[in-house]
Amino acid sequence: MYDISHFLLSWTGQTWLVTLVGYILTTTMILVVGPVGMMLFTWIERRGIGLMQDRKGPNRVGPFGLLQPISEAIKTMTKEDITPVGADRWVHFLAPVVMMASTVLAFAVIPLGKLYPSQINVGVLFIIGVSALHTLGMLMAGWGSNNKFALLGGMRAAAQMISYEIPQVMSLVAIVMWVGSMRVADVINHQSNGGLNLNWHIFTPVGALAALVFFISSLAEGERTPFDIPEADSEIVAGYMTEYSGMKFAVFYLANYMTNLAICAVTAAMFLGGGNGPGTSIPYLGGLLAIIYLIIKVVLLFWFMVVIRATVPRLRVDQLMSFAWKFLLPLALFNIFAMGIWIAVTQWGADKGFGFLNDLVGQPGSLGRTLTAFAVTLVLNAIAVMGALALYRGRTRSYLAQQVTAA
Repeated sequence: MYDISHFLLSWTGQTWLVTLVGYILTTTMILVVGPVGMMLFTWIERRGIGLMQDRKGPNRVGPFGLLQPISEAIKTMTKEDITPVGADRWVHFLAPVVMMASTVLAFAVIPLGKLYPSQINVGVLFIIGVSALHTLGMLMAGWGSNNKFALLGGMRAAAQMISYEIPQVMSLVAIVMWVGSMRVADVINHQSNGGLNLNWHIFTPVGALAALVFFISSLAEGERTPFDIPEADSEIVAGYMTEYSGMKFAVFYLANYMTNLAICAVTAAMFLGGGNGPGTSIPYLGGLLAIIYLIIKVVLLFWFMVVIRATVPRLRVDQLMSFAWKFLLPLALFNIFAMGIWIAVTQWGADKGFGFLNDLVGQPGSLGRTLTAFAVTLVLNAIAVMGALALYRGRTRSYLAQQVTAA
């Protein structure tokens, strides 16, 4: 794999020019890919939900309604920008800026096929860290609006984001343990095996459980149904965005969908091989194929989000918090233990006390070791999931019984 700077250096040979042009191209790519992806996602979601609800969706502006997002962007840019009387004007103004900045920063280390905007040794940690700024933007919007519904939405957002960030991070800890690196490029390379795609992390019990916990937690982080409580229109008007209009509202909307785009891209990179696929090792053509494969994976993941929105009802606040702390977090923590077993069975030898496996199933790294680790972790994780489900259902029934008795 290579990044943009290496590509430019091979063509120009001038270091200073490569640095300048590389920064400009990288920034431009991030600021173009994000909004374009957002417009595509809004069209996919509205047409998709229309299809599932037996209606057409946007179909007037452009062929199949493809220009509808552009027309709506023009409309929001021309609408009046209103700041409520009594609002903290600076906090009210900066809230959408902070949310947009957190999303744009995350794209700095997310690869586009084999092109990396930047490569740092703690890329996974960087994505998690800058994503936390999203919560700050929501709190600023709720507090600065001088509106009780907005403040309630901001408080709900803070509680939700903090709760679901923990299982989200814990799910990635297992993958970082396996890869032995927090570089995004290393995570993707770890899933490459000549185009057969059998090394994708999701094809292992530990990787599949980590992907499940990460994706569900990310739905909550991106305020996707059934976790869209911070902006639930049926309960709190529009949550922390209640007092926003015009371009400020458009920036919130853009940041939200760009966050969903980033979630899908990170999920594809961590669990689905990123841009890996058949033919990606071919010179030049392989780079183009890697971009196409990544786009396909991202679109399919977002389509799964759309299906969930069209079919799953919104959770109550107590269900939301209980699901994070009593179901997802225990599974994420147990999966770290299962990943330790996977690493021990597949990689440890006689020097670490696992020499008895050499005679039983083969040397470290052999197919026998891998199959043994697969079977053991599959049984352990299956027991963990069933146990967590039983515990969660039991506590939910107990809570409902208490509410009925109190009533």
